Amino acid sequence: MAPEDERGACMPVSEDGESLNQWPWARTFIGLDQAQQYNRGTFETGSKEGDPVTIAVIDSGVDARREDVFGSRLLPGYDWWDANSKGQCDSATDGHGTAVAAIAAGNRLGSNDDFVGVAPEANILPIRLFAGGDGGDDQKSRVVAKGIRDAVDHGADVINVSSVMVETTELADAVAYATSKNVVIVAASGNDTKHMDDDKIEPDKRTFYPANYPEVIAVGAHNPAGNWYEESNFGANLDLLAPGQDLPYPFAAGEWREGNGTSFAAPFVAGAAALLKGQYGAEATPAWIQQRLQQTAIHPPNEFNMYQGHGILNVASALTAPVDEAAVESDTVSESPTDESSPIPIAEDDRQHVAWLDPDYDPLATEKAIAWASVGASIVLVTLVLVLKKIVPKGRRRSWRPGVRKPDVVPVKVSSD
Repeated sequence: MAPEDERGACMPVSEDGESLNQWPWARTFIGLDQAQQYNRGTFETGSKEGDPVTIAVIDSGVDARREDVFGSRLLPGYDWWDANSKGQCDSATDGHGTAVAAIAAGNRLGSNDDFVGVAPEANILPIRLFAGGDGGDDQKSRVVAKGIRDAVDHGADVINVSSVMVETTELADAVAYATSKNVVIVAASGNDTKHMDDDKIEPDKRTFYPANYPEVIAVGAHNPAGNWYEESNFGANLDLLAPGQDLPYPFAAGEWREGNGTSFAAPFVAGAAALLKGQYGAEATPAWIQQRLQQTAIHPPNEFNMYQGHGILNVASALTAPVDEAAVESDTVSESPTDESSPIPIAEDDRQHVAWLDPDYDPLATEKAIAWASVGASIVLVTLVLVLKKIVPKGRRRSWRPGVRKPDVVPVKVSSD
């Protein structure tokens, strides 16, 4: 717990929300409806078959008043300041933790299913460590380290950290502990447009952890057009971009709010990790899930760059593309390409030229075209065989033999003189 003089009862946010005035564009962009035909956040196989996947949300708490969003799937968790709230109270003025949890695993909402979280059958384990607007100093890093360990020890399968802080030994050890227990960690890269590999940044300003650890899935943001959200931190350890601009989300005190930033991009990826855990079992390793999301992303032109990572999250492809079953439980998956050819950041004035990624681009288009052409040729061949199978016997019954037909006698026209 926090020092006694810092403890106090959680005061839930009370500001009014707003009516939903736009279609949640991210749902279509990442192919969510297609992915949810395969899994919705429940284990289909493995040691936890039939149980919900558990996503721990280390944030500002998750508001239990939003029963319409979470139902009975909001578990009793932990609150650093208020033991009685069990993490089920959100005191951030923007309802930050509630928004993150809803994006990762909210119920279907609205008369036309206007909103749905990525893994709407997963449980949420709320861990309240932030009050909103917190800094990223050593104390925060050590507290988050304890939160990660707590989440692992209380059954989390996936952990979402939509906050950034400096590196500490405790945080690095906690990340290693989670990975050793087969728990996936997803983290926001942060919204300071910092180069996460820049050694010139003062140590107390390197607030881009835990995202910058290689074993953590680091998430930047993109806008509704597929363009890089230019406040995202960037670097060699960036894994993916996910929706993070002009996002409507269920507000802690009721109705809706709209937000921007990598904080809201990360839970899309945490939800996707939960779907993969559900589909392929609790034994699916963090390393495999990280690579799976990288490989099925909508890639930038060179497959990887420091601004877009391996590309835009594609949940539909992650759940439907062919899988090497032998690799699912492997800790030694092959390394993905990195941006060794362009280690120097683009000048600030030129960052609007970071290549736009087409959400309709299909990296397997050529392979699919060949496959469909093969199917078409096979159908033609089978049809021909079936037709000949009927025609040849009939011809034989009529004493037809190949190559014995007499030539037609055609009168030869004699040229006149």
